Amino acid sequence: MKLKVTFLFFWTCLIAVSIAKAQLSQPFRFEKEIKGSEQGPMVVSLKKEGLALISDDEESLQGQKKWLIEILDSTLSKIWSTDIELNNRALLVGFEYNTNHVYFLFREGESSYYNFQLFTINFVEQKVSHDDVKFEIDFKLTHFTMSGSSGIFGGYINSEPAVLLYDRSSSHPKVLPGLFMRDTKLLDVRANQNESFNILLAERKDRDKTILGVRTFDHQGNLLIDDNIDIDPRYSVLNGITSVLERDELMIVGTYAEGSGREALGLFSSVVDPFSEQMVNYIDFASMDHFLDYLGPKRAEDIKNKSQKLKTQGLLPNFTASVLPVRIEERSNGFFLLAEVYRSNQVNSNNYWRTNSYPANTLGSPYYGYGSGYNMYNPSYASPYPTARSSPHLEVQMFESLVVQIDPNGNVQKSASIKLDNVRSNGIEQTGDFVLKQDSIFLLYKKDNDIFYQEELRADDDKPTVNQTKIKLNSFNDELKFDQTQEGSTRHWFGEHFYVWGYQTIRDKTRVSDKVRRVFYVNRITVE
Repeated sequence: MKLKVTFLFFWTCLIAVSIAKAQLSQPFRFEKEIKGSEQGPMVVSLKKEGLALISDDEESLQGQKKWLIEILDSTLSKIWSTDIELNNRALLVGFEYNTNHVYFLFREGESSYYNFQLFTINFVEQKVSHDDVKFEIDFKLTHFTMSGSSGIFGGYINSEPAVLLYDRSSSHPKVLPGLFMRDTKLLDVRANQNESFNILLAERKDRDKTILGVRTFDHQGNLLIDDNIDIDPRYSVLNGITSVLERDELMIVGTYAEGSGREALGLFSSVVDPFSEQMVNYIDFASMDHFLDYLGPKRAEDIKNKSQKLKTQGLLPNFTASVLPVRIEERSNGFFLLAEVYRSNQVNSNNYWRTNSYPANTLGSPYYGYGSGYNMYNPSYASPYPTARSSPHLEVQMFESLVVQIDPNGNVQKSASIKLDNVRSNGIEQTGDFVLKQDSIFLLYKKDNDIFYQEELRADDDKPTVNQTKIKLNSFNDELKFDQTQEGSTRHWFGEHFYVWGYQTIRDKTRVSDKVRRVFYVNRITVE
């Protein structure tokens, strides 16, 4: 009997451990004291290698301005810093990260005719190099990335999409072929993990036909894949992003609308296969298991019932929302899409033939939009610098961060979501992010001085609960006096780690003088 009780106790403990909820820790913090209304730095993820911070000196001397670059390791300890000097009219408009390198792209003024300055920071060898990139054309930048050592510039020339490749071995940028088309939207320009890059286009052939065009090039601009995918004539494409070939399949995910609608009916997904006819999977939002959670149980149930009734009558569901994809994470069992739901006081104009695109890693440009790619958003986008998507007249409410699991064939399996509690701003900014831990999807976002997080077990039928914890300060002697609202955010960093940043005014009770300090901070958040 004693052996039986011991055996039962052992298995009870084992089961309890296996279903235990993950915990959050905040093992590391970086602080930088700032003065008055001074802005803190922009933060760029270097994945496992750390973070890069870049900030400008508000004071200029003889028409020149210094930009300070600081490199932090994964424990948020500063390991190196340097500065670069530019004309005080130079605007930081893009960034990118590759192993051992971070790149910063500047434009010499606001006009689309001005030249670009590309800085390469080798933070391992502690070297800085600079390229003066001249296009000598009216080029409206919307996307920037690096493929190997080549700079990839996406945008528009005379309202037609164009992608230019700058190879340091040549003094003349290369214009990639097959892109200058009317009624075509440049949806995505994204570097793959193997030094190739993808271009995603939406081309309207006629009133009732839309084609997705997928081009993959190597880092020298040689065409590797050229594929066209037909879209259901009932629909139009609003936005889309690609995966980065960490798996063998190249996945496209985005949102679609009915006809020329401006809000999305649902998500579409497709696996690129130039050698066979490709299926495009469409799923309306009301059919997804957790998409409507932010609306409340009664309203969500009413929408589901109404949508199902319309479909049985051969009609399209009529529930729509403003949704933008953020990033795709690739795993052995498929793909995980992060998307966010929002509402703006301005007329939603995501339809591809109405506006320019929503790139991931350009900023400060009148053509810059919501982050839609991994290197940020990805997401590593953390800029206090003003962009065109930020405006005192623009009011945006972020409703939900959504994670959608997609199998290798492009079929939606299930979703998880976290409701964003009254998150408002003057621009469309990524708010939440996620990590995958064993069989769980862990969602997190920052609001003011609090972190809200939720773990969804894929094997658990219980409704997940949202937990809340304070952002950890440096010392028990520190007392938070004020935390600016709508400042800072959170991003997935690497593995099971996030980073959050923002501004705080802190009082140190042990100081004899200067007890109050204003700081820009970055905290590492680890899911344990």
